[in-house]
Amino acid sequence: MIRHLKKLWKDRRGNALVIAGVALPIVVGGAGLATDTIQWVLWNRELQRAADTAAIAGVYAEAQGETVSDAVCAHLSSVSGGTCSSTTNANNHTGVSLLSGYPQIAYPADTGTYTKAVQVTVAVQKSLGFSSLFLKTAPTITVSATAAMVPTLHPCVKGLKKSGGPALIIDGNTTVKLGCPAQSNSNANTSVTANGSYDFESPTVAGAGSLPTSITGVTTLDPYHMASPDDLAGKYSTDIPSGCTEYTPSSNKATYTTGTGQSKITHLESYQTGGVCYSNFKFTGGTYVLDPGTYFIDSADFDTTGGTTLSGTGVTIILTGASPGSVQMNGSATINLSAPTAGSYANMLFIQASSATTDNLNKINGDANSSFAGTFYFPSGKVQLNGNNSATTQCAMIVGDVVEFAGNANLQNDTSTCANTPPTDTAQEVKLIA
Repeated sequence: MIRHLKKLWKDRRGNALVIAGVALPIVVGGAGLATDTIQWVLWNRELQRAADTAAIAGVYAEAQGETVSDAVCAHLSSVSGGTCSSTTNANNHTGVSLLSGYPQIAYPADTGTYTKAVQVTVAVQKSLGFSSLFLKTAPTITVSATAAMVPTLHPCVKGLKKSGGPALIIDGNTTVKLGCPAQSNSNANTSVTANGSYDFESPTVAGAGSLPTSITGVTTLDPYHMASPDDLAGKYSTDIPSGCTEYTPSSNKATYTTGTGQSKITHLESYQTGGVCYSNFKFTGGTYVLDPGTYFIDSADFDTTGGTTLSGTGVTIILTGASPGSVQMNGSATINLSAPTAGSYANMLFIQASSATTDNLNKINGDANSSFAGTFYFPSGKVQLNGNNSATTQCAMIVGDVVEFAGNANLQNDTSTCANTPPTDTAQEVKLIA
């Protein structure tokens, strides 16, 4: 018996089976843990994708004045009473219910650089077959995403119209040298139209809709760009001051002769407490100088006919009233105007009240000796730069419902060298920032 035991002790033929038996729990455990880990990673990726798209949707909703939580929930789960249900939908789903208390939505989460930021945090927790044998509580997978409006362009020409046709029109034999981007907010099939023998030199033309395959003189075309907000909206009062006494440029109290053959027109602060506003601002020839200041034109046009010479430094002209008028500049007039560099209306040359109708047409013409420095702001009206010998415009920013360059308009606009720079107007895109 002892001899048989010694022989069995020396036998090595069953070692592999013993080792395999001992190692089997480790192999099975490793495979189980690997399987669970892969599932956790997959859930993490799917949750991150869901949070990313939900945050982006939230920013779009906020930019368009819609309910942020509804937009976020629509990309995570069903919407019920403006709150999210507990199960993600088929678009971005893990097949696992969201942990109670999620999603967590924070907005605005703005910084000094980004605006309309939305942060979305989501989490799931569910036991898996192998890890549940050893873990008393299933791991919680939490992900977060933040999206925001990110500045991308600083256009000096912007068409605000959002639908129903182009907001930027280039036509005729126009020569335009912007030195800065131009943007159309129109989401039409053709956001910008360009026809004729034109030259439109701009680093970038962006449109909320489609763009032509090429625009002569443009370095970069950026179609389907996010429509940008009107940065100037609500910043400037167009209300006629209380007690403002109305005069016309021919009234002795509002106009006087300088003694050098020029008629000088006073701004509204020059007279009694209520100031001076105008029910007629039409020039039919002659030479005029505008005193520095703010001019409120009540339901009338700013009109200059041929033969008129008009100049003014530090002036702001506001078209307002019950029925705001328009700007009508004759192509043979000589007009040299610049906006103030400080004060409530700094850098603003022309402002038309937003109550103007969309068919309100503002014609900016002038001879080759004309110049403008400042911002043309017509949020509801159309701006047309036109004429056979249009003004050479410098340091200008042009914002209108529709902006059109027509005829032989000549616009030389290098804002980088201007002492009187326009206010910043920003085009933006929605991007993930965290």
